[in-house]
Amino acid sequence: AKRFANMPPEEQERVLAQFDALARRQIELPEHAPSNPELRAERVTQQADEAPERIAEKRERSVSLGLGNLKNDAEQYLRNLYTNSNGEMICQICRAPLPFKLDGGEYYFEAVEFLSGKDGKSGLRRRHYQNYLALCPNHGAMFRHANGTAELMKAMLSDLNGSELEIVLAQEDATVYFTKTHIADLLAVICSDDNS
Repeated sequence: AKRFANMPPEEQERVLAQFDALARRQIELPEHAPSNPELRAERVTQQADEAPERIAEKRERSVSLGLGNLKNDAEQYLRNLYTNSNGEMICQICRAPLPFKLDGGEYYFEAVEFLSGKDGKSGLRRRHYQNYLALCPNHGAMFRHANGTAELMKAMLSDLNGSELEIVLAQEDATVYFTKTHIADLLAVICSDDNS
């Protein structure tokens, strides 16, 4: 709001016109009606009759020990750090209130590991609850699956000036907002992990 108020009037008009155009634009919804509903129903019924049964079998798998407790600690830590004075919990990428609350009244968010180590280069050797981000479901998925800067983030955080880390998500520029406490904790965790 402050940035907008400081803009020249002609720039304000341009921004408002763009906003109004976006608000009026309606997305076309796909409409796919079957050309022959009876034939389609017959084919789908045949496919449904031949669909495989749901069968489950027990399989041996590896489980990270202590991960459940760590995730609980991370969630509480993030709730404390990213809830504003209005009681709204924010996504560290959107910088807006999370989109919905659970039945118990708490905001739903994805606690996503920041330096995951999936690439074998940027991760930490130990698990730390401070090494998680509070993200909305959309940005949580993007951070886990479409993170173009994963291997650079550790170095970028060490060189960070300010509270916003520039990253690439889903082939687009984005920023992750960190509280000062979170940055200090992450830097301490990284230092400890590097020295262990």
